[in-house]
Amino acid sequence: MTRLLPSNPMPDITVPLVGGGTWRLSENAPDFMLMIDVYRGYHCPRCRRHLEAARARRDEMNSLGLGLIALSTDPAERAEKSVSEWDVEGIPFGYELPIETARALGLYISKSYADHEIDTFAEPGVFFVKSDLTLYGAVLNTFPFARPHLDDLIEVAKVHKERGYPARGTLAA
Repeated sequence: MTRLLPSNPMPDITVPLVGGGTWRLSENAPDFMLMIDVYRGYHCPRCRRHLEAARARRDEMNSLGLGLIALSTDPAERAEKSVSEWDVEGIPFGYELPIETARALGLYISKSYADHEIDTFAEPGVFFVKSDLTLYGAVLNTFPFARPHLDDLIEVAKVHKERGYPARGTLAA
C-alpha cells in the first residue's frame, strides 16, 4: 500500500461528477483547504449519515474556507441514487474513483460480501488538501465504523487557520 505523507503533493484525482462534468483536483485548488471525503458507496448507511452530517455543517465549513467533495468508486447510477436519496444537497459527488487512484491515496480496498455492494470498493478516508495541493492530513478507515465526527474534522481547519498548526506525520518510515 502506498503511504501518502502530509506536506507532499496529492495525486491528481480526476472523476466524473453527478449532474455532469468532470472534477480534477489540479483544477480545483482551494483558497484555504479542501476536505475530500471518500465514502464506501451507496450501500453504506454510515457513509450516508456521515455525509448528511457534513451537509448540515456546510455553512460553518464555508465560513472557514473549508471546501468539501465526496468521492466513491461507485458507478454513475449508484452515485446518482446517493445524491437523490440522501440529504446532501450542495455537496459535489464524484464517482468511478479508479481503484488505482484509491490505492495511491493509501485507501484500503474491500471485496464485496453482500449483493448490495459493488464488487470492489474503497473503504472510507478523509483528506485535507491545502491550497498548494499538498496533503495536510488524512484519516483512513478499514471499515465503515468509527468514522471521525464532524466536530473533529472541522477542528482540523479551525486550528490550522487560527494557529498555523503544521502538518504532522511528515517523516517517512
